[in-house]
Amino acid sequence: MSALDCLPQVQQLAGAYPAILQQQWIGGIGGGDAVLPIGIFATLHAIRIAYEVRKSVQVNGRRPLLQELFTMLTFSFGGAILTALALGRTQPWLENNTTLPIYSTAYLLMAYMPGDFLYQFLRYTSPVSDVFLASVDGLLRGYGVTAAGVDLVRKSMKGQPVADSLVAWILVGTVLGSGGGIIDDFLQISRAAWGFRTPSMLANGLSLDVKLSFAATVGYILTTHAWSFAEHAPGFPLSSTLDGLLRLVPHLSDQEAHLLSGLMCSAVLGTAAHVGARKYAQTERNALALAQRKKHDDVESDDDEEDVDDEKDDSE
Repeated sequence: MSALDCLPQVQQLAGAYPAILQQQWIGGIGGGDAVLPIGIFATLHAIRIAYEVRKSVQVNGRRPLLQELFTMLTFSFGGAILTALALGRTQPWLENNTTLPIYSTAYLLMAYMPGDFLYQFLRYTSPVSDVFLASVDGLLRGYGVTAAGVDLVRKSMKGQPVADSLVAWILVGTVLGSGGGIIDDFLQISRAAWGFRTPSMLANGLSLDVKLSFAATVGYILTTHAWSFAEHAPGFPLSSTLDGLLRLVPHLSDQEAHLLSGLMCSAVLGTAAHVGARKYAQTERNALALAQRKKHDDVESDDDEEDVDDEKDDSE
């Protein structure tokens, strides 16, 4: 029995949640034909990642096209890459004909559209654009770490030893939602010169992405009562007592927990995006002012050199 049985509207929304996330662009004469065989949310997620990568290189210095594109794809698929390697599964982005083209095209438009229209439009509408795209990312991430993370291990891999591993559930869910940032923290792919280093999160604490993905993963496991010591670890000390404590958490169905996880991630990322947009605006203004001062100093330096040359000519 779910704690939300008294809220049928929430249950209906929870049931429709996966279909909403997979909705494709439609149009045509009747308004119901598929225009492009790609998801609306996937497109918005690709634009969001491309936007964040472009903002980073805009302040820190542009990179060659292939380097920026590789950074974009790593942040987009980093979690899926790491979890697939850990579980010995095929890379998800290789199993779909549209995923790689969508994300590559999104970055090419963000970085090289004539007139820089897409990036400038998002900057002009900031912080609304930042909050909107981050909120969409949160809806996808909340569903991803639960349905494509925890459920991938405990349901799709049932019968294998890893399916009963609580460590695997938590690790896969957390990494799936934050893998791109973890790879960047190790390899510094967002910088001009890449290099392996001790991750800063080990010294300075975990990033928001890691914390949020971990919280969504653990919250999903607890609220769905997916884990019990009696079933998965009957020989564990005080297993009956621990199961009693776990049962105190209000129970939700898997679909309801997917929805609440997505809403939580959306709210947190949207709020963080609003704060980050204000900080980036100030950073952008500082970078522009610095570039203008440098340009002014270069002009004055050229003028001084011309004056010196004129004086030499006069003396001769």
